[in-house]
Amino acid sequence: MDRYLDVANSPVMFLIVLIPVVFVLAQALVYIRLGAKRIQELGMEKGTVRKVIVNSAIFSVVPSLPIVITLAALILVLGKYVPWLRLSVIGSAMYESMCADMTIKAYGYTGLGDTSISTTVFASVVWVMCGAAIVWPLTNVIGLRFYDKRIKSLQKTSEFIRPATTAMFIGLMAVIAVPRFFNYRSPAGRLGIIVCIASGIAVLLIEYIAKKLKVKALSDFAFPLAMVLGMVAAVIAGNA
Repeated sequence: MDRYLDVANSPVMFLIVLIPVVFVLAQALVYIRLGAKRIQELGMEKGTVRKVIVNSAIFSVVPSLPIVITLAALILVLGKYVPWLRLSVIGSAMYESMCADMTIKAYGYTGLGDTSISTTVFASVVWVMCGAAIVWPLTNVIGLRFYDKRIKSLQKTSEFIRPATTAMFIGLMAVIAVPRFFNYRSPAGRLGIIVCIASGIAVLLIEYIAKKLKVKALSDFAFPLAMVLGMVAAVIAGNA
């Protein structure tokens, strides 16, 4: 079996990945520059600007902690550079793991944790992870303006559209989560249920403690802390 990790961790792969990552970083710097210029035009107070920057940094960094955990896990299977690319550019922990796992299983392997895959399988994983992510940005570029205009028009003429769009989102989450949450027959399914329950209880406890002690920073870290505690629960339950 060829060593696909030699390709995944090669300098050529690094250079390929570096191009879109640098583009995204440059885009972020441009927006920072435009924001700073706009702040001067509006004459905003420095204290207000500083508060906005701090709050924005917290709400940007804290939700990224679970992504860092996913990055560490994917590096072991997909090398250093592809996970870095996918979790830096329109990536999400759940999407990347799911795409990689489904692609590897389609070739007859056991799944994402299987390190015996070939270079061909690795290349397919990269195509699926990157190719599928292009669909919705293109959809937004082509059809979002018409869709947004239509939704705003319906919101003015109908009271049904607002709860309908909310219900659609909840339904989407239910389709993804419910089958996994009730998959109690397999060992992996039962372990997943334990993790969900442990993480849910952890979030509630952390939020309660944060409100009781009036520590807002603890509340900001509730999600990543609950994710880590869920992993701890998985390790304990898996070895029980």
